[in-house]
Amino acid sequence: MYKKRNRKTLRLIGYFASVMMLIFNLSAASFTPVAEAAAGQTLTMDKLQYLKGEAITLSYTGAGANGADWVGIYKAGDVPPNSGVSLRWDYIKSGDGKVSLSNGLDPGTYDALFMLNGGYEIVDRKTFKVVEQIEHVPVDGVTLDQQNVTMTEGETVTLTATVTPANANDTKVSWTSSDPAVVSVTAAGGSASLTGNSPGTATVTAVTYDGNFTSSANVTVVADLTLQNIIENAQAKYDAAVEGNEDGQYVAGSKAQLQSAIDAARATANDSNATPEQVNQAKAALKAAIQLFDKQKISADLNGDGRISIGDLAIVAGSYGKQPDQADWNEKADVNHDGKVDVIDLQIVAKATLQ
Repeated sequence: MYKKRNRKTLRLIGYFASVMMLIFNLSAASFTPVAEAAAGQTLTMDKLQYLKGEAITLSYTGAGANGADWVGIYKAGDVPPNSGVSLRWDYIKSGDGKVSLSNGLDPGTYDALFMLNGGYEIVDRKTFKVVEQIEHVPVDGVTLDQQNVTMTEGETVTLTATVTPANANDTKVSWTSSDPAVVSVTAAGGSASLTGNSPGTATVTAVTYDGNFTSSANVTVVADLTLQNIIENAQAKYDAAVEGNEDGQYVAGSKAQLQSAIDAARATANDSNATPEQVNQAKAALKAAIQLFDKQKISADLNGDGRISIGDLAIVAGSYGKQPDQADWNEKADVNHDGKVDVIDLQIVAKATLQ
């Protein structure tokens, strides 16, 4: 018994050690303090690489009415005012808009900072490079937001591909269906609209133009179900689901959302005066709730290779500290779907690699 406990203890020690080592090896810039942004205060770069001498264009939202909010360019990781004066700067007009800064910067890595009221309260930070010539950033993978899709005849579902890294030069993908008679695909950039044509199964695949990386989803098309059938399927999914912070579980609160949608659909199903239009609306709403619920499932297999390994852990580590409004945001790395990549995401994946 003591040997078993010792082995378990060693595994836990190794697990926490690996997580902490990853955290301390992350870029220092990831830990640069940034104030909690007020609603809508964001900064966006029009690109992540600029040729030396090329104007730097920034889009912003939520600037204050006093006209004293400003943007400044600093060396990557610098925190004003301790880091000294900005290399380039300008005030920004209230509301949303764009500002263009001259670029006489030497080649290197820089941060664009959104700061408030003429001071140094940072509400957003974006990192970019100045280069002598545009660097080729190759694609290293692609993932889909769903690996298993169930839909009914005539239904349309959206499938979205995420190409990594986000700053790759060519993030375009092509889409194919293994059986268009079952499910057809209409591509729209990084997303595809799937239409269920007849009952059966098919595989929908996204392929990157750069590198020919692929990711696929298994699609099942079933005959149009009654509202009661959909309710029963949703209730079974709810009953089998477990909320928590481990691989295969669902994020906290997701079951309550699904149950609320089930209850609303059941009310319509039990209403003898419900019109066909109301029934169809209830079916569509419950299907959408099921699809949202499926996206709330925690999966530590980030690269979609069917196993959980150090490669998945590296994806989280590479996105540590990132949030959705940043250019290099990787939604897959936000394992627990809470809008940020932090130590909890690292812990979930690290623990899953030990199982």
